[in-house]
Amino acid sequence: MQRRCIPPLGLCYVAASLEKAGVNVSILDCTVEGYDHWAECAGMVTYGLPLESLRSRVLEIQPQAVGLSVLFSTDLLSLIQICGVVKEVCPESETVVGGLHATIYPKEVFELDRRVHGRRRCVDWVLRGEGERRLVEFLEARQQGQVNVRQDGLAGYYRGEFFCNPQFETISDLDSIPPPAFHLLPLERYFEINVPFSPVPKGRRVLPILTTRGCPISCSFCASTNLYKQYRVHSVGRTISEIRNLQQTYKVDEIQFADDNLTLNQQRTVELMQALKPVGMQWCTPNGTMVNTLTPRLLQLMREAGLYQITLSIDSGSVRTLRELHHKPVDLSRVPELIGTCRRLGIWTHGTLVVGMPGETLEEVRSGLEFVLENLHFTSISTFIAQPIPGSELYHQALENGLITRESAWTINSTKAPMTLHGLPKAELERMTVEFQRAFNARAKARDPVAFQEKYASIANRGDSLDHYGGRLT
Repeated sequence: MQRRCIPPLGLCYVAASLEKAGVNVSILDCTVEGYDHWAECAGMVTYGLPLESLRSRVLEIQPQAVGLSVLFSTDLLSLIQICGVVKEVCPESETVVGGLHATIYPKEVFELDRRVHGRRRCVDWVLRGEGERRLVEFLEARQQGQVNVRQDGLAGYYRGEFFCNPQFETISDLDSIPPPAFHLLPLERYFEINVPFSPVPKGRRVLPILTTRGCPISCSFCASTNLYKQYRVHSVGRTISEIRNLQQTYKVDEIQFADDNLTLNQQRTVELMQALKPVGMQWCTPNGTMVNTLTPRLLQLMREAGLYQITLSIDSGSVRTLRELHHKPVDLSRVPELIGTCRRLGIWTHGTLVVGMPGETLEEVRSGLEFVLENLHFTSISTFIAQPIPGSELYHQALENGLITRESAWTINSTKAPMTLHGLPKAELERMTVEFQRAFNARAKARDPVAFQEKYASIANRGDSLDHYGGRLT
């Protein structure tokens, strides 16, 4: 089991904007501060600062307002519990919730709060969409003792009635946002743990960077790309400046691009790679890059600029599944050449698969996995069983067809097949994916034992199980 420990990039961007506006701000990352405290519950592992420790920290800080982000719907209950602790310790403090789930389903956040806390409301407000400007505007109004109930993206209760304002504003000039406030985090603790977004890094001092926002591809199983479709970019100059600052200020020796689709704009990617090469920084792409945007020449430029691992989002070995069920424009015929190019250049390739889509037959799943096993020689691969992630097209279809409930989608587990979603034998689908993963990892190890050893040495060094990766390292 790998317990990732990733600096909260979104909160750091919002905190930087607050600092720029003159607001006294601090960040409490419960994950890193409580990394060694973990428990299993309902088949899931949770880890982070215990509630008693959280009470002490909130009491120490005495905040006037607390902003919380909920990216994943599986974190909803934890968010509500934290809001309850804040109100218990500092009843006059206002709680403002943002993030992906709150943006799409703000009323659900208030409803769950009511279910847990009754009439004692612990969530005061939801701010939908990008928070850098919205939270500054909200707090400036609160300083004057006011709430602008017409504020863009604000949701809450006014005179006892629920309201939810639409999001009109999108930040078009990303360079106008200050760089993330990493200085507010205990960075040395992240570096000590060293299980970042891509959990087997080459570097020892690793930080994420976000150079674009949005993805227009609209994969049916993805929530974030179905929400933020408008693709916007930081300038190349701003990006390089930010990377150099991380290198000089924090001695960072690896960056991980958190972009949903780093290479979507090919011309910008070329310019970025040319400017990144002199920096001398190794890097990887934990999120997927779109196969159709890559060429051998671009991969060469990326390698020269420090790329050591690229994630290719193929997501299926079935053409029909990709086209009709995933709604993903992947040309599978190009993938073997791209993987071969990467191998010659010394770039590790990581693939992603999403299997068991509603409407996909068991034979299509089996043949798609066999195609990948026989033809696509990735260094490593991650196989997920399709889940109704709130915010995705798949989620809304399943909800409308009565296949799931809203609550059931708050506890999804991508290694398990939801009983009612796929129409496929649950045990068989799970068995196929486990056996495929083991077979693939065993072949990857046999095909290139040097790369396998180099990649997973850090896993062995920190004592994690290697069974998932196809056997012991020797």
